Amino acid sequence: SNLSVHSGHLSQALRREGIHTDFTTEEMLNEEETSLLLNLDWKLAASTIESWLSAYCARFSIFTKRLMEPSLHWVCKRTKICARLLITHSPASAALPPCRQANGLLGLSFVSARLLPLDAIRPERLCPAIWEQLFLQIQEQLFLQIQGTTVQQVGVPTCVFPESHARRILELLRVSLGTGMYLKDLQQDCEDVALQLRTALAGICGTTPPGMSNMGSAMSGIPV
Repeated sequence: SNLSVHSGHLSQALRREGIHTDFTTEEMLNEEETSLLLNLDWKLAASTIESWLSAYCARFSIFTKRLMEPSLHWVCKRTKICARLLITHSPASAALPPCRQANGLLGLSFVSARLLPLDAIRPERLCPAIWEQLFLQIQEQLFLQIQGTTVQQVGVPTCVFPESHARRILELLRVSLGTGMYLKDLQQDCEDVALQLRTALAGICGTTPPGMSNMGSAMSGIPV
């Protein structure tokens, strides 16, 4: 694909957020790509859910000028726990590759961290009540897996920001996932991953995936 076109879209998005960017051409990008491949000795690692999550979180941190680091740190921990669940019990496929799984996990975790309202990531065609029920089922099952006990009452987290601020965060999240990412695509990824995550959690049947037992203390204080 024409990388200069994509870089142009990214530059425009960054400038709208007040971030200065330099002009790039296809030749400049090809030179940088060749230099990078030579430095890596042409050894490339396949992308995973966690590698996509790390890249997305790093972008969002830059776009927000690191003003949301505590919340983003919590989101990173939460998404990595969910990523391990998916890798163990519901791995990526051609229909739902790692990048889309990462998109959905981030959207869901932004709601759990009270950075976005649940309705912001709901597909338009989906009934709000059904969407809320799906989200709450995941919250309850995740709490059980992380804390090792059930919670008496699970509620939808309330976004701590006013509507205007929440819209801006949603836009920054969308841009962090790529300039070709539309809101409807993010919402669809959130739904697909929510369904996949619910299936994975239901299939655990009381067993804890490798590495999960050590994460409980790190995730204490999880919003429910």
